[in-house]
Amino acid sequence: MAGLPETIGRFEILRELGRGMTGVVFEARDPALSRTVALKMIDPANAVPAGEREAFTQRFESEARIAGRLSHPNIVVVHDVGQDPETEILYIALERLPGETLGALVQKGIHLPWRQALDVGAQLADALEHAHEHGIVHRDIKPANVMLLPNGQVKLMDFGIAKLEASQLTAAGQFFGTPLYMAPEQRTTPEKVDQRADIYSLGVLIYEMLTGQIPAGNFDPPSSVAPDTHARIDNAVMRALASDPDVRFQEVREFLE
Repeated sequence: MAGLPETIGRFEILRELGRGMTGVVFEARDPALSRTVALKMIDPANAVPAGEREAFTQRFESEARIAGRLSHPNIVVVHDVGQDPETEILYIALERLPGETLGALVQKGIHLPWRQALDVGAQLADALEHAHEHGIVHRDIKPANVMLLPNGQVKLMDFGIAKLEASQLTAAGQFFGTPLYMAPEQRTTPEKVDQRADIYSLGVLIYEMLTGQIPAGNFDPPSSVAPDTHARIDNAVMRALASDPDVRFQEVREFLE
């Protein structure tokens, strides 16, 4: 997005907050409501080949509609969505949150005390239960999509690759997600992914928060890495991380309890 204008839509760009594979997030001001937002922007001309831009735009608009219909204290609020008429850049305006992402802590090599890790996991489970009740699978749960607020509240972000269970937008054989946190079936049969994939990813996240490591291959229970972890936590996390989705918790509420 070289030469980005000072405004996108009605929003005044203030500074860059972060970059992802397909877009940039800026801090911006909404003059209509006198508030600061996080403005996620994607330029279809740079993000995807010309022949895929229409489908990409549909997917982006789907993200906004999905996220906008979710109302939960642990899910980031969507304020607005649109496409800048001059640049054709797509944007989604989100609530501007204080604090830092779990990803930022991971990059510093910090892993959380087990009580805090479970509290973060429980808040994420609450958010996912709400999404699943609305037929939405997140499909990209990872530290960069988890915001930790100074008051201890957790916010789950970026339903950008979420899938409505009834949607046919995702082509057969196509998968989305971050491999380290992705359920095995997400790689092999992405068209059959359901809420159990989110349970697996949440298990990976909790394991990483407890131990500072990502489970891979033949991994040991969390307590073997973090000795203060209770055996009941081991049992729950290891069940969530079962490679066979039929062996995992079938509902996120089971995992939460």
